[in-house]
Amino acid sequence: MAVVDAVIDLLLEGGTPPTADQIAERAEVSVASVFRYFTSLDELRRAGVGRYFERIEHLLTVPDLGVGSLARRIDGFMASRLEFYRVTEPIAHVARHQAFVVDEMRDTLQQVRATLADQVSQHFAPELDSLSSTARKDRVAVIAALTSFEAWHLMQQQGLDSAAIRRAWRAHLPLLLTT
Repeated sequence: MAVVDAVIDLLLEGGTPPTADQIAERAEVSVASVFRYFTSLDELRRAGVGRYFERIEHLLTVPDLGVGSLARRIDGFMASRLEFYRVTEPIAHVARHQAFVVDEMRDTLQQVRATLADQVSQHFAPELDSLSSTARKDRVAVIAALTSFEAWHLMQQQGLDSAAIRRAWRAHLPLLLTT
């Protein structure tokens, strides 16, 4: 639907929730048409988030999940996360801001975080399987936090580029996985 795609495109371009007028103009429909299908901008934004995840679903996967040497798995994991965050950055900021006021956005964000943590657990299972269930849960949480969007963004704000973030993760992930 053109209206939903317009919301996504405007968010990607501007990083802030677009107005009804901006959405209508981009979708080449009237403002009345926008609200013919959606009762509120929040409902439209929720539909936009759903549609956006359809667009980027392929980025939510870690290639060769759990396959290969630890070094190969770390490299694949880092590449996957860095690309996911790079592509989704504008929407990720909006989603985190909206999560404070829109329950569905908070739920979606929690689902994404749970998916990313589950990938850590699966991808590094050979190293994590020897841990007690409590230690494993703790280790997965630490790795998920270290490689989260929030950590990636903070590292960028501290002046690290993708190569520096990759270098930092490359140095510290093995420590978390082999001790």
